[in-house]
Amino acid sequence: MSYSSELKEYLKQKETENKKECCRKAHRAGLELEKAEFVCEKDRGCYLRGVFIACGSMTDPDKQYYVSFSGSGAEIAAEALISCGITPLFGTRKGRSIVYLRESDAISDFLAAVGASKNALGLLEIGVINSMKREANRKNNADLANLDRTATASAEVRSAISEIISHKDYRKLPEELKETAKLRLENPSLTLEELRLIHAKPISKSGLYHRLKKLTELSLKYK
Repeated sequence: MSYSSELKEYLKQKETENKKECCRKAHRAGLELEKAEFVCEKDRGCYLRGVFIACGSMTDPDKQYYVSFSGSGAEIAAEALISCGITPLFGTRKGRSIVYLRESDAISDFLAAVGASKNALGLLEIGVINSMKREANRKNNADLANLDRTATASAEVRSAISEIISHKDYRKLPEELKETAKLRLENPSLTLEELRLIHAKPISKSGLYHRLKKLTELSLKYK
């Protein structure tokens, strides 16, 4: 059974909980796609519930956020949604008018209005999970970008150090630059933080950066 069919079955069972005659009457009017008068505050939700059962459908939110009403009930559905404070979207499908919802907030409001609280909570849970996935992907992409920048910077510095060595100028370097050059060549994959920690004497990250920059600048005279 599809998600939409399961939702409709749940809403049909939900309707048996209506104890007020005005709510039952509003629901029947919705099922028949007729105009209705609202007496109590629950009538609008009962009416929208009937309209959805009669001409609506909902896609599994795990795949797509989409609620639609089509056919002769599209206009009635639009009025029912608006009466519940939900702004619908309008379009056509195969030459027929449709009314639909695409935003998760609007769909959550719709589910709450028709009494499908468990589905509304499920939609909220899916939204949280999707948000966590997007954040994890964003962080992963940022980490990969940082690794790529680190690798590129390391390669550039090692190339500069190799230039200095090939021109016999390594022995002329101050001792601290010699140490940094040697450690960079021996540990090409280390980050600046990791590289600074293996120096014999304590050095800050900015201090290490300036040493590497100095090595790069010294190699430019060979270009």
